[in-house]
Amino acid sequence: MSNTNKLYVLIIGILVLTQSCRSLKNTTVESKSSEIILYQNGNEKIIPNGTKSIAINKDEFSLRFYNKKYNSETEKYYATQIGAFLELNDLEKIKVGMKTQDLPCFELGSGMAPDSSGKYESLIFNNSGHHYLNYENTDSKRLNLLGTEKEYRKLEFEIKRLYFDNKDIPMKEIELSAFYLAILIDENLNGIIDKDELTKLTVEIK
Repeated sequence: MSNTNKLYVLIIGILVLTQSCRSLKNTTVESKSSEIILYQNGNEKIIPNGTKSIAINKDEFSLRFYNKKYNSETEKYYATQIGAFLELNDLEKIKVGMKTQDLPCFELGSGMAPDSSGKYESLIFNNSGHHYLNYENTDSKRLNLLGTEKEYRKLEFEIKRLYFDNKDIPMKEIELSAFYLAILIDENLNGIIDKDELTKLTVEIK
C-alpha cells in the first residue's frame, strides 16, 4: 500500500472514530435528579448544589425537581422522598453513605399516606416518616407534572400549609423561624444514599 493510501485509510479511521464518540455522547442522558428548584410568588430559583439554607416568605411555595417515571409494572419505583423536621439535630442524622433502612424517616414502610386527594395537602413534620412523592400517570400521582426532558420529568410538590403539633397551619399564619428538609432521590434504586442523591436544607422563614 502506498503512503498516500495509508494516509487516506488513517484519515477515514479517525473520522469514523470521532463520529462514533460523538454519537455515544449524544445518547448519554445527563442526570438532573440533583437539581432542586424553589418556586414562590411566581419566581423559580435553582438551588445550587452544596447550598445549606434557603429563605422563603410566609406564602405558599413549591419544591420542583426532576425524576424518572414511576413505573409499577416494571418495578421501577422512582420517587422523591422528603423528610421534614423541626430540629436541626434530626436532619444531621441523615448522611451520605447510609442505608435508607437504617433511618426511621426513610426506612421501608415509612412513606406517609397522602390525603384523600391522592396528594399531600400539607408539609408534614414527622421524625419517623417521609413524603413519598411520585408521578406515574394522570390517575396515579402525588405531584404536578410540569414537563419532560428526555427520560426525566419535571415535577412539583406544592406546599400550602405545615402540619405539626396536631395542627394544620396555613403558610400565612406560620410562626416558625425555620424548619429542615431532607430531599432524597435514590436514582439507582439501591437503597443507599449515594453522593448527589441527598439535599439537606435549612428553610428560613422571613
